[in-house]
Amino acid sequence: MADQFAVTYVPGMDSGEIPPSPVDRDEKTAFIYSLVDPVWDIDVLPLTYTNSRWSAFFYRADEKRLRRVVPDCMDIEDDIVEHWYVDHRNTMLGPYGEWGLTVAVSHKAGDGKTYYAGYYPYMYLTQDSAIDAGRVLGFPKKEAFIRTVEHFGNPDDGYGVYDGKDYKFNQFSFLMIRNGYVIHSAIGKYNDAELSAKPAFYGNTEYGRMNMKVVTAPDISSSEWQLVYLPSLVTKDLATAMGRPETEGSHRFQVKPESIRTASPENIEWFQQATPFDNMGAELPVGEMIGLMTFSFDLIIPAGQTLWTETYTRDATWAGAAKPYRYGLRHRFPKPIGLGA
Repeated sequence: MADQFAVTYVPGMDSGEIPPSPVDRDEKTAFIYSLVDPVWDIDVLPLTYTNSRWSAFFYRADEKRLRRVVPDCMDIEDDIVEHWYVDHRNTMLGPYGEWGLTVAVSHKAGDGKTYYAGYYPYMYLTQDSAIDAGRVLGFPKKEAFIRTVEHFGNPDDGYGVYDGKDYKFNQFSFLMIRNGYVIHSAIGKYNDAELSAKPAFYGNTEYGRMNMKVVTAPDISSSEWQLVYLPSLVTKDLATAMGRPETEGSHRFQVKPESIRTASPENIEWFQQATPFDNMGAELPVGEMIGLMTFSFDLIIPAGQTLWTETYTRDATWAGAAKPYRYGLRHRFPKPIGLGA
């Protein structure tokens, strides 16, 4: 007769390293999903990331194209965009791969203060709980296959593979696929060149991050748009809550300078396209390639601040009147090569 068993112990539960089960907490702390077993919960904020590997391609984009992907409540501050991959190795949501595109913007809030930030019109990830967490905070995340490889795939502790004082391997390879279509790929070699320019938010503590969150009523009668802002600096209260030695004024995003690698445009082989499911490749093509910068970093993501809201209402006949394909998407594809009429 076969043995059957169930493991009822949750690793880390008794150490205080993870939040108690939702059923053991005040019900007011429940944020999304059922109380029994949510995919993730508001109690995990702020999120922490340790020794992640960031690879950012910088290129100039046409301002008219940038205007198409940036909400009207923001002004564009720079034509250099950041087209990035991240290999997240140690996070409170588990390991996962991520891709995103960042545009430098600003927003003048109702109090008269102008907020500067990097805004994400597109983001893709490999892991469902991180996708859900991002959407709750306003990040426009979708799922995709993402592969990041450095040094021919040789072991890397986040600082590169060394041979004495020199890097042993300089190769890099990036790939993103969604719904069977390659959205982007790039291969090349690091040459540690000085890049001619960087996005406005690089090294600028005035720039936080902005995301657009949309909350739609269950009957689809209205949608509230919320501009969510995350500051770049760690507050004293947050540092204390995290048990970190940093005082107010330290950056949420801690780059490890010794891990930086760069590649000039002539060392980058690039492919990017739009697909029937994703239009990013058509909306923001490369105007002028500036280069690639790769580095390792630690990160804290706190809860955001809502700077702006606007509610859009729909005619009452829309509510509860769903018909086949009325609120869905249908795609028409060209006939495969070789098919007759």
